[in-house]
Amino acid sequence: MASKREVLEVLFPVVRAKLLRVLLPAPQRPHYVRQLVNVTGLSLHTVQDELRKLTAIGLLMNWSNGYHRFYRANRDHPLFSHVLGLVQRSAQLSATPHSALRRPRGGRVQSKRVRKRRNHFPPNRPPAWGIFRGEKRT
Repeated sequence: MASKREVLEVLFPVVRAKLLRVLLPAPQRPHYVRQLVNVTGLSLHTVQDELRKLTAIGLLMNWSNGYHRFYRANRDHPLFSHVLGLVQRSAQLSATPHSALRRPRGGRVQSKRVRKRRNHFPPNRPPAWGIFRGEKRT
């Protein structure tokens, strides 16, 4: 079966799309990092890195209780309603086949022309730069 990708996964990296799908629909519900790892099936470092980016732009808020670090969507962010709309509509639209997103086969791309390297000295004469003793400059 050919894999299909939702619109959200085409617009954003897959990691970000998965996290937005979990965090935005219920903005008041906080999630801690390990919980997001379990729900999304992504690695811990990947989730932490993406959460750091989303927090840096202000789309997520975070806090700690000393044991867990919690994240939730920032409803006051100017882009919140727009991104939430993308997440909700993405689920309603049909998925795109992965093969449609790839470059078509058979179209030959011209490679770069390789420049021929010019030899400034004749092949039978070694260069004489005059930097060694006894060497005459020519």
